[in-house]
Amino acid sequence: MPSSEKHQASPYTGAPKSAPGPSMSEAGAPSGPPAPDYNTPRILHIYRDGISHRHMTITDMDKSHPLYKMDQNAGTMFSSKPHMTITSASGSTMGSATFHNSSRTIDLQLHEQPVAFESEGMFTRAYAYQSPAFGERLRWECEGIWGSDLVLVNGRKEWIARFEASTFSMSKTGTIHVVHGGISGMALDEIMVSGCAMVEQQRRRRNSNGAASGGGAAAGGG
Repeated sequence: MPSSEKHQASPYTGAPKSAPGPSMSEAGAPSGPPAPDYNTPRILHIYRDGISHRHMTITDMDKSHPLYKMDQNAGTMFSSKPHMTITSASGSTMGSATFHNSSRTIDLQLHEQPVAFESEGMFTRAYAYQSPAFGERLRWECEGIWGSDLVLVNGRKEWIARFEASTFSMSKTGTIHVVHGGISGMALDEIMVSGCAMVEQQRRRRNSNGAASGGGAAAGGG
């Protein structure tokens, strides 16, 4: 069921750290990258590498510059490797996720820091964690007609990021809308790692429910 709680429409204005302003040249003109836009959401696009969900590329707003790569490890039940790894475009590991059949907790690693990504209860599809970057407890929850869209909120119900699924696309998984361009660095890495983990958790849940329904139908038909 989609969440019935309403989120505040006003954009989240909190920041993990105060971003430094642009440097000034001797003539007094700004140099370096432009200041982040705190009024406009930043939209990132998630594309499959081929038809499988195991390898994906996350691009910036222009859809052409890769920012992250997501790779899944098929592995075995005895493998110590995480099930999912998120790397930067240059190949540096930003984080990982390990899923458990016997537990509703997902083990995240955010820049080598362990973080427990915990289910909010048996009858909800929301997962929450204590954010190292934002310094507060954040929660990913389902929304939308089919429950395939997701939103990341803080304790005041202000949204920080949204995932919108591209349900009918063969090549695109969806888009992540980050509330404003001032969120970058480790905070953006955290949103990507936790968001991709949440998307994968929901995919696994749908597959599990589908397999259970199919098994029940087969048993009933017998």
